[in-house]
Amino acid sequence: MTNGAENTAFLRKRWAIFGVISLYFFLITAATFSSLGVVLPFMIEDLGWSRLEAGTGFSLLALMVGIAAPVPAYLLRRIGPKATYLIGGMLVVLGTVLLATTQSLIQYYIGASVLGFGYGMCASVPAIYLITTWFPERQAFVIGTYMTIGAAGGIAAPFMVTTAIGTLGGWAAHWWMLAGAMAFLSVLVLLIIRPAPVEIPASIRRLTEALRDVGDDDRVHRSRRDWTVRGVMRTPQYYIIVFSLTLILLCSVTMNTWAFTHMMALGVSTTMAATVLSTQAVVNALSRIVGGSLANHVDPKWLLVSALLSYVMGMVALSFADNPVALWLFALGDGYGFGMCYFATTMLLVNYYGSKVNPEILGGMNFITTLAMIGPALAGMISDSIGGFVWVFRGCAVLLLVFSIIVIAMRPPKDAEDKPEPDVAPA
Repeated sequence: MTNGAENTAFLRKRWAIFGVISLYFFLITAATFSSLGVVLPFMIEDLGWSRLEAGTGFSLLALMVGIAAPVPAYLLRRIGPKATYLIGGMLVVLGTVLLATTQSLIQYYIGASVLGFGYGMCASVPAIYLITTWFPERQAFVIGTYMTIGAAGGIAAPFMVTTAIGTLGGWAAHWWMLAGAMAFLSVLVLLIIRPAPVEIPASIRRLTEALRDVGDDDRVHRSRRDWTVRGVMRTPQYYIIVFSLTLILLCSVTMNTWAFTHMMALGVSTTMAATVLSTQAVVNALSRIVGGSLANHVDPKWLLVSALLSYVMGMVALSFADNPVALWLFALGDGYGFGMCYFATTMLLVNYYGSKVNPEILGGMNFITTLAMIGPALAGMISDSIGGFVWVFRGCAVLLLVFSIIVIAMRPPKDAEDKPEPDVAPA
C-alpha cells in the first residue's frame, strides 16, 4: 500500500471513530442527567412518588457515575476500547429499559444506578484515550469538538422528552427511544471502534513531533514524555487541576438544583428563567469548541483561570438575579465557566502528563469529583437556616475566586521528567 493510501485509510478510520464516540457522548448526555430531570415530574405524577423519593434516584445516578470512573481505565488496558464501550453501552441500554418499565421505587433506583454506571463507563475516559492516540497532532481541537457535541445532548434532551411524551405516548416511550438509539450505536461500536495502530503515518508523526518540540515555550507547556501513574499522583498540579473541576462541579450541581427556585423567589417569570437556563446550556456547549481552537496558542492553565473567574461572575450575578442584566451575566458567566473548565482541566492533564496514562488519571479525576454531590444538600440546609440562596451563590463565588489564585500560581510539573521511568504498556 502506498503512503498516500495509508494516510487516507488512517484518516478515514479515525474520523469514523470520532463520529461514533461523539454520538455516544451526545446520546448518553441526553439520556442521563439532562433527561431525568425533565422526565421526573411526569413519572412522579403517574407513579405517585414524593420529590424526595424521585430525587434519590437522581442522586444514585450521579453517585454511580463517580464510582464507575476508574473502571474504564482498568478495562481499556485489558480488553481494549471496543469491549469497554460495548459494556458501557449495554449497561445504558439496560438502565433505560428498567426505567421504561418501572413501576416501583426499587426498580427505579436500580435503573438509575445502572444508567449512571454505564455513563461512567463510556463517557470521557475511553473517548479521550481514543482521541489522544488517533489524533496526536490535533488533540485540543478534537477534544473540544467532542465535548461540544456531548454538551449539545443536554440542549437536545428537553425537546427529546417533550417530543416523546407528546407524540409517542408518555414518559416510558422516551426511555424506550433512548434504549433503541443506544443499541444501534453499540452495533456501530462493534463495527468501527478499534485501538490506534502502533505505527501512525509518517506525515502525522512528523507533525506531532514538531508540535511537541515547539510546545514547551512561554505560551503552551507540553510534556516531552509520558509519565507513569505513580509519578502523576506525586505532583501537586494534578490535585490542583482535579479540585478545580470538583469545585466548579459542586457549584454547578448546586446551581442546577436551586437556580430555578432562587429566581422564582426573586420574582423572575418561569419563561424568563427557562430561557436564561437554556442560554447557559448553549454557551456551555460553545465554550468547549472555543477552548479547542485556542488551546494550541493559549496555555490551558489560563483557559482554566478564565473559566474560574467567569464562574465567579456568574455566581455573583445569580445572587442578584432580579433584573435582566444580572440574569444574562449569569447565563454567560456560568455557561462559559463550566464548559471551559471541563475542557481546560482535561487538556491540562494531557499536556502535563502525556497521553498514555490519561485513562487512569482522568478516571481518578472523575472519581474525586463525586465529592461535588454534597452541594445541593448543603445549599438546601444553608437556605433553610438563612432563608434563601443569595449567600449560597456568593459563597460559591468566594471559593472559586480563592482557588483561581491557586491556579494562577501553579507551574507545570518538572521534577519527575528528569528521571527515567518505565513506559506504560499501550492498550
